[in-house]
Amino acid sequence: MSLIIAGLILIFIVPPLVRSTRLEMAGLDLPIEVTTGGAIFIAIVSIVGLAAWNTGNNLLFLVFALLCSTLFVGWVAARTSLRDLVVSARFPDHIFAGEPAPVIVTLRNTKRVVPSFSVLVEARGPTSSRGGRKRRLKLKQHHKRALAYFTYVPHGAAAEQRVEQLFTARGYVFINGFELSTRFPFGFVRRRRRLKTRNVDIVVYPKPEPIGDELHLLPMYAGRMASMRRGAGHDLFSLRDYQAQDDLRHIDWKATARARRLTVREFTSEDERRITIILDTRPVPESELGSFQERFERGVIRAASHLKHFIDEGAEVRLIIGTDVGPSGSGLEHLYQCLRRLALVRPQDAVDSNLASSAAEMEAAQRSRSISGDDYSILLTTAAPGSIPAKVWRSSYVIYL
Repeated sequence: MSLIIAGLILIFIVPPLVRSTRLEMAGLDLPIEVTTGGAIFIAIVSIVGLAAWNTGNNLLFLVFALLCSTLFVGWVAARTSLRDLVVSARFPDHIFAGEPAPVIVTLRNTKRVVPSFSVLVEARGPTSSRGGRKRRLKLKQHHKRALAYFTYVPHGAAAEQRVEQLFTARGYVFINGFELSTRFPFGFVRRRRRLKTRNVDIVVYPKPEPIGDELHLLPMYAGRMASMRRGAGHDLFSLRDYQAQDDLRHIDWKATARARRLTVREFTSEDERRITIILDTRPVPESELGSFQERFERGVIRAASHLKHFIDEGAEVRLIIGTDVGPSGSGLEHLYQCLRRLALVRPQDAVDSNLASSAAEMEAAQRSRSISGDDYSILLTTAAPGSIPAKVWRSSYVIYL
């Protein structure tokens, strides 16, 4: 009966305890990790040690001492290989989700005599939810991202690698340190060394996708309004003092005679196109169209695609996310500002998702735009068709996600 009970304990109780222990050990994030080969080697050392203790055989004691010295030499070599290393990584200014980003990783060995072997560099940071702020970061759980692997770094020198990093989702990637690890020289254990660095916030933009030609049919007001930007048009924008790079044909000689200094004319842009893109962030119930989160993420990508499309065409674009009204502008700098807002956007936290109250909120957002009534709007919403107020869809191009 005792043997049967012991067998049942070994079958049904010990494996769950081993799994839970393994998870707890992984959560501790110890600086030493025993590999599979290391576990086998430690088992052999234990067996030889027990045999030497029981038999008193001097040869077994010599073999046991040799095996223990092997572990000690591996521990010292790994510790020496990771000592006095300095890591730096350069990320690109603009990173898009699902698109490889080039990262330059530099590992400098400041030791005077001993080189370093087989060093893996990983970026370390607390895990966070997509689009969350830094205050929402869970500081007890860390995420590691492998950056580069260096087989050999000479003493007093540096090695550099250019690697491609793929960020699968938009949002924040927070890095507060690096982790160096090595299995040198025998591969029995992986020894780690953590390096602190200044906190780095990496914002991953949603990747714009190509869109069809149907947007060219939208009734945008091209060239029907006075532009507020300098350009090469015919309407006078302002008068200012002459500068060395100005065209001599733009000198206003009458103004120059009156002011007794060279004065040039500045003109407005020849064509002004204004578009407002509105992303609806109101939560809606699940429907046959798909889950709300998937449709919302699709709306974020389409909003980014529309932004890039119209800015590439030279239009002046304004992005409204929920009730957050952004400034209007054009050019790449304005595009990156809008993409940063889209990278961090989250659905509204609302307990009541009643469509009637949502329609009222949409009308309030429409009134709060404080933009010219001539601007044409593109509304991206997860709401069901028919729930958008008539006042909104009459003046907007509504895209149901």
